[in-house]
Amino acid sequence: MINKLFLALTFLVILVSCNSSKQLIKKADIQLYQTKLAEEYTNPKTTPLIDEERTKFKGITFFPIDSKYTVKAKFTEIENGRVIPFPTSAKKIKNYKEYGTVTFMLDNQEQTLTIYQSSPIIEKYEDSLFLPFMDETNGVTSYGGGRYLDLSTKNIGNEIILDFNQAYNPYCAYSKHYNCPIPPSNNVLDVEINAGVSYHK
Repeated sequence: MINKLFLALTFLVILVSCNSSKQLIKKADIQLYQTKLAEEYTNPKTTPLIDEERTKFKGITFFPIDSKYTVKAKFTEIENGRVIPFPTSAKKIKNYKEYGTVTFMLDNQEQTLTIYQSSPIIEKYEDSLFLPFMDETNGVTSYGGGRYLDLSTKNIGNEIILDFNQAYNPYCAYSKHYNCPIPPSNNVLDVEINAGVSYHK
C-alpha cells in the first residue's frame, strides 16, 4: 500500500514538474519575443522611427504575461474570400482577402475573429497572415488604433493557438510616417485583452 502511494506521489510530482517546465518554456518564448520587439525600436539599424521620433520615444511597454490570453481556437477556412478594402491611418486604402475565421472562448464568452491575407499576395510574404483586432482596452491601456497578431499559413489547422501575449502595435502608434490598416468592425472584441503590447503617449 505504501509503495503504491509512493509511486502515485512520484508520478504526480513528475507530471507537475513537466507541466511547469512547459509553462516556463512558453513564458520564456514570449519574453524572448517581447525583448526582440522592444530592441527592434531602439536599434538604429532596425528601428522604424526617424531620428526625431527616436529622441522622444519612451520605449515599448507590455501587459504582464498571462496564460489566460493564450487560447485554443477553431479555424474555419473561408472559401473564395472577399477582398476587403481596409481604411488606414493615413486615410488611404489597403486590400486584404478573407482567409478564415477563428472562434474561441474568453471570459466565458465565445469570440470570433477574421484572419486576412494581403491582396495581391506579396511573394516574400506569401505565408503571412494578418489578424487585426480591437478590444475594450483600446484608447485606455492599449493603442487606440487597434493591435495586430501575425500568423502563418504553415501553422493553420482545424485548431490553432492564438497568443495575445504577442499582440503588437502598428508602427503608426509611434510614428506618423506609416500607413497602417485599421481593424474592421467584425474584429472588435467586447472583452479586454490585457496582454501583449500596452501603450502610453
